[in-house]
Amino acid sequence: MLKTIPDALRARIDRSAARRRYADLQDTLDETFDDLYVAQDHDDRAALQDRAAQLTEQLAETHTAAWGRDADSDGRPMAYSLAGQAALLRQVAATERAVIGAVPWADAEPLLGDEYRTELLAWTELAHTSAPDRRASCLRRLRSLAAEHLGDRAAEVLVVLAKVEEHRAGGCIERPSRYRLSRVLIGALMAVLAVVGVVPGLDVLGRIVLWAVILGTTYVALCVYVGIRGRAQGVNR
Repeated sequence: MLKTIPDALRARIDRSAARRRYADLQDTLDETFDDLYVAQDHDDRAALQDRAAQLTEQLAETHTAAWGRDADSDGRPMAYSLAGQAALLRQVAATERAVIGAVPWADAEPLLGDEYRTELLAWTELAHTSAPDRRASCLRRLRSLAAEHLGDRAAEVLVVLAKVEEHRAGGCIERPSRYRLSRVLIGALMAVLAVVGVVPGLDVLGRIVLWAVILGTTYVALCVYVGIRGRAQGVNR
């Protein structure tokens, strides 16, 4: 019994540490995708996509320790889906470099019997397309094709990239507005605590009790937020 309690406590500590790491990685990944909205050069965009792939691989390595084995309807664990997202990000980065001739891209026709023939042709088209609107259309088509063997959760990252291209096609080079719930809650908490400090009619004990209630409520809200966020797909932004 004495051995079981420390082991259980250690498991909780390790899981909490994994969740904190996961949240930090997700924040950095979100910022990397935000940077894609304003990156104009294909080589810069490729570097950002490679960076996003690296972060997504780290999320894949951390997800099971943080959240357990979360499988989709076909039995694919989230770690598998995240690894698939990383592979797709690297493939898109390769097409960015192919557009400017930084890497070669073979134009050979795939064999008629190849089950991935349509997808291979779509990747080749993307590697020869620089216009944002055409790239967006191609990425959305690739999403459906990649989902057939990688699953919907993995392929959804191509929709995220398509939205970036559509943003660029509209002539906008600003980052999208992003409101992070955790920061909003923290800001609201600080404001409420400041107000409590000047509320008339409360003695010291009353203020302490009220602060404790507010802090506890905020902690529960953050735990719910982090739990939902960790279990959601890595690319849901």
